[in-house]
Amino acid sequence: MILFLFLQIEWQAISRPYDKLQQELIINFSIPSNKFKYVTEDSLFFAEYESQLKVRDTDGHQLVGDYWEKKILKDTLDIEDSVKILIPKDSKYFELRIVDLHGGQIFMIAGEVLQIKYLGDIQWRISNDSLIVSFSIINPEGEIDKMTVSIDNIKETVALKIGNYDDTVSLYVGALPIGNYILLFEMFTKTIRIDEVKVPVRISKPFYLDDSTWSLKVEQLIYIATPSEMKSLRDTEIAKRDSLWRTFWAQYDPTPSTEYNEKEAEYFARIEYCETEFSHGDRGWRSDRAKVYVKYGPPDELQSMPYYNPPRYSPQRHFTIYDAYEIWYYYRLNRQFVFGDRHGFGQYDLLNPSEYN
Repeated sequence: MILFLFLQIEWQAISRPYDKLQQELIINFSIPSNKFKYVTEDSLFFAEYESQLKVRDTDGHQLVGDYWEKKILKDTLDIEDSVKILIPKDSKYFELRIVDLHGGQIFMIAGEVLQIKYLGDIQWRISNDSLIVSFSIINPEGEIDKMTVSIDNIKETVALKIGNYDDTVSLYVGALPIGNYILLFEMFTKTIRIDEVKVPVRISKPFYLDDSTWSLKVEQLIYIATPSEMKSLRDTEIAKRDSLWRTFWAQYDPTPSTEYNEKEAEYFARIEYCETEFSHGDRGWRSDRAKVYVKYGPPDELQSMPYYNPPRYSPQRHFTIYDAYEIWYYYRLNRQFVFGDRHGFGQYDLLNPSEYN
């Protein structure tokens, strides 16, 4: 089990003690490189992005903020980065935006700032089906004598010493499904709970080790794989999934000498786009529009015509009146695709399927 999902943006916020008036906020994040728009410079592909961090108080007023610009070379699957800032101890919320300087906002995250009282510098990672949690104990007067660390129904009790020191606890999470969880720390004086801290955690596996995720990924190959290839992938044993997946995508890799497979990344970026853009009344990546988009990419021109009669150049002899139409033009391919929304709920059917091959 590992931390990152396939093509998944991951992040982790860490609060560290600094002095009596301030604490340090660090946010680590990982972004798949296909999220960026690359430009050419001296025959190399580069992306530029800006990290924008703002910290606010309880009333929403900004207390501090900063931004960082970075230029990256397209050579790896994930971009690993972090931002760090000193913040007042009365800080309540943070907001981090990552903006591609050539393509717009990539993602935005927001959350509560962990108030450091007895516990700080909380970090976690997944290793061999265990959640490894490290933290700093701040207990100079011995106010707390024990702490419980729990996720879902899994709990570990830690006896605490007097003083300030670092500690680690391990929780077996191999049986937990992939998903988002809350890691709960509870501090006790004898049997009285005097404080608690909640930290968001994501439990994830490589997609080929999780049966449901593997089945979904194989199903999503429908626009590029043959039925026999999909059956072979679907039926293979777990131990051979990763190898077979790599073999399948190797035939489409434009740069086989590198670890990064541009075609695979582009394919699933299109699947993700379709799931986001064509799920409002339609069938997401399973829709007719996705069928065209995944294979041919974004159209050169899109005409949207709500409440319009069938186009005079429609290939259908017997028209059915649809509530809305979209026409996608691919001038570079000398193709056009006509979609109609029969019932007005946003599900567009491909009206000239013979154009798709």
